[in-house]
Amino acid sequence: MSKLELYYWGYAEGEPGQTIEVHSHDYWQINLGISGKCIFRTESGKLTAGAGDLLIFPPGIRHGLMYPEAYLCYSFKFKTDHQVKNTVQWIRSNDFTKGISDAIKTIMETTFPTKFFGTVEGAVVLKEDRYQILMEHFLAGVLATLFQQESKLSGQLSTVYETLAANRGRYISVSEAAAACGYSRNRFNDLIRQQTGLTAKDYLNRIRLETAQRYLRFTSLRISEIASEMGFSTQFHFSDFFKRMTGIAPLQYRKKAIREHSLAIPD
Repeated sequence: MSKLELYYWGYAEGEPGQTIEVHSHDYWQINLGISGKCIFRTESGKLTAGAGDLLIFPPGIRHGLMYPEAYLCYSFKFKTDHQVKNTVQWIRSNDFTKGISDAIKTIMETTFPTKFFGTVEGAVVLKEDRYQILMEHFLAGVLATLFQQESKLSGQLSTVYETLAANRGRYISVSEAAAACGYSRNRFNDLIRQQTGLTAKDYLNRIRLETAQRYLRFTSLRISEIASEMGFSTQFHFSDFFKRMTGIAPLQYRKKAIREHSLAIPD
């Protein structure tokens, strides 16, 4: 995960009719709407953000603000080595952004100095401060979650991740994955090959393998239980799949992970 260093946090607000001229800055900024609306002007046009909307501004993006009504949001300014497209990222309010908002509220209210709460000007984070460390890791995780899929597959193809996640590593055919993304089997295979260099079948197997590796490294489930969880008919078929993909048996992989990361192996 990319390193993130928080410089400022606060409850940014705007008054009805207030305008902030077009400007840019050399740091990242995240705004998460709490109430009201704000119009953001960029070189790409205007967007109206409301409660629950998540806005991410990379460094150097020129933007201005207008407030048609009272607006309140969480605002964080930070630096990170995370690389994404050089444009404003706007995620409309949904269950995911609500979860982020709830988590931010909890982290702030349990770890941030209460003396700063409610101050419109916000608070600058000093080098000797430590209360913000949990928030830094959380925001880095938000960026990684939002842009991980984009770095692998773009557009409708990102739906394949949701489909595979819902299956918890169970088998999904190329035809089923293509249908989930709204493509024909041939078109889906062509797009996967263009973006990954793999056939669709090989790509789906690779994602399934990654799921198996996570089970082996980060859970105490027995090999037979992992096989069942991932929909393999027998432990033998799971082991055969894993060895074909990696060259080693699942138990060998788990023991290697234990040696390297001091993980606990189940009896």
